Amino acid sequence: MSSWFNLRRALALFRVESRLLLSDRSALVLIFGLPVMQIALYGYGVSFIPQHVPVAFATNDAAMSLQAPALFEHDSVVRMTGAIGVLGDAERAIRQGDALVGIEIAKPKDDQPRRVSIFVDGSDPATVGPVLAGLNVFFWRRAAQYYADEQAPVITQRWLYGDPERPTWAVSPGLVGVVVMVTMLFLGAMCLVRERERGTWESLLATPIRPAEALAGKLLPYLLIGIVETVLLLGFVHLLFDVPLPPGSLALVAAAPLFAGSYLLLGFVFSALAQTQLQAVQGAVAVYLPSLLLSGFLFPFSGMPGWAQAIGSVLPLTHYLRASRDILLRGASAGSIWSHLLPIAAFTLGTTVVAVFAFRRRLD
Repeated sequence: MSSWFNLRRALALFRVESRLLLSDRSALVLIFGLPVMQIALYGYGVSFIPQHVPVAFATNDAAMSLQAPALFEHDSVVRMTGAIGVLGDAERAIRQGDALVGIEIAKPKDDQPRRVSIFVDGSDPATVGPVLAGLNVFFWRRAAQYYADEQAPVITQRWLYGDPERPTWAVSPGLVGVVVMVTMLFLGAMCLVRERERGTWESLLATPIRPAEALAGKLLPYLLIGIVETVLLLGFVHLLFDVPLPPGSLALVAAAPLFAGSYLLLGFVFSALAQTQLQAVQGAVAVYLPSLLLSGFLFPFSGMPGWAQAIGSVLPLTHYLRASRDILLRGASAGSIWSHLLPIAAFTLGTTVVAVFAFRRRLD
């Protein structure tokens, strides 16, 4: 047995490897820091229960108009947006983007049962799902308390956007942004530090290239990859999941350079500052997880605490995700994307400045 395995040599190598690992701060942060961050984000930053979801209420029953405000007064999940409207106003509020759920209660005629219509903006299923479940339980509980079987109200539910029969629509639009984000972030993180480990960094230092020129020259090929990837992913979600591709989808392609560039530049910052590929990947993962958790892709954005929403509002994925849902599921026009592009542009501008300074520091 000792001819092929020597315990003393194995223990000696174990001691050397342990010392190297303990002296590598970046590895320790990757091993212990990231799990703590994940637990903190899951425990304090995300929730499956949304908060203050805007609900529009309309009725032609004077008695119901007096009771309606009390229904929303002590419920933190929903909030009534605007004043109580007439029949048709709740649906109109959803189409205008003022509410995610609309409730219309019609006054019963003669011996006809009361009719309750629930309108849903299905472009954000993670947010409206718990609200719909709560509303259905509430109405049927009230029906059981106050109505006989023959007088029970007729409750209908209509999705104005999205499709409850297609669960893949809940994540497909967001997947386009998530995949592009991951690809660009890691490509940017590896592009510069890889040259250092290959030994070609010294050759680059010997050239008279300026930081901005190097930045554009090295990142432009990856940016083109991000644009092509966006087009392909939009085509795939349409072919595989039958997600609509309205004319406004071209705006998502036009916004791809800005969105992809924001994460590509951020990855480049990590690459310029890192000494090893492990450090660059560590920085990319540290951004990837908050972007995924705090953007509203997996969890309702309204269910997050204020500090988590503030972080999420800075992340480009949050705004590209909203633009994708508006255009692909709500059929919004191409012009609606401008309000989502402004925060992405601000993030990209700030990241560009940091990337230039980080690269200049590396050149020096």
